[in-house]
Amino acid sequence: MTNTKKTHKTHADLLPKDACPALLFKHLLTGSLDDVVYDDRQWPGDGYFWCGNTCQCVGPDDELVHPKDCQPGRGCYDGPRA
Repeated sequence: MTNTKKTHKTHADLLPKDACPALLFKHLLTGSLDDVVYDDRQWPGDGYFWCGNTCQCVGPDDELVHPKDCQPGRGCYDGPRA
């Protein structure tokens, strides 16, 4: 008999490794990046993202803040994550 253990991803697994350090969302601030995600979402958190530089849902370039967009190549990208 084969043991088929289903593994679930965490919010940390869904966060792009090269995301801008200014990208913020609730799970990042509450220390719950390791919470298991039980649905089929593609991005971490609950869908609400904001920029640490502007404190708004738009970055310094007036574009929306989202993990898929806040990566190297964006004009306001704040460097690699420490």
